[in-house]
Amino acid sequence: MNRARILRLAGLALVVALAAVAGAQAYVLLSPRRTWDAAPNYRVDNRGQSSIADGGDFGRNATRNAITSTAAWNGAPTERNPVINATVASISGYRLGDGIPMLNFQDPIGACTGSCLAATFTGYYQSRGNGTYRITDADIVTNTAYNWADAGDPCSGQEFRIEGVMVHEIGHGLGLAHTSVAGATMYPSVSACNNSPASTEADDEAGIDNLY
Repeated sequence: MNRARILRLAGLALVVALAAVAGAQAYVLLSPRRTWDAAPNYRVDNRGQSSIADGGDFGRNATRNAITSTAAWNGAPTERNPVINATVASISGYRLGDGIPMLNFQDPIGACTGSCLAATFTGYYQSRGNGTYRITDADIVTNTAYNWADAGDPCSGQEFRIEGVMVHEIGHGLGLAHTSVAGATMYPSVSACNNSPASTEADDEAGIDNLY
């Protein structure tokens, strides 16, 4: 079975290890614990992912719809709703740490290679001065060495579903780390053609509820 890791970048250090906490839930928060002051509005790369053969949209709207869906983070039982917004837009000014969260269907800085499908830069946060931390940026890049498909496309067994991978990455962007709970969106690997991470599970929702 073709399987690859979904990884995140904490600042510029690649994190591959799993972590777990005691108790019924195993969700893991980024350390230090951090949140957005308001729901971030991600810019989804309007170029799309070129390997997605979905009639010319290249997965950009499918990705936007998935990351804002109530089947994912916006459906979690949080006090803040929505927790994530997104729009398809140009990312021509893509720059890490500029305060504009962007989902890039390419990887202009070569941060995501090998078994990495996509990566999120989670190292942009600052103290609020009261013992809590605010996220200021959390850009996402995508490994173009893999073939991609959206949920509406047939899958030969070699493609990875863009929706599930990006819902996972948005979880990092919102403040979650990897969980050891197999089947959860924040589990760090996924098999080809598997889009189940596009729908969050109880472990994921408990984690996002803890944050928001």
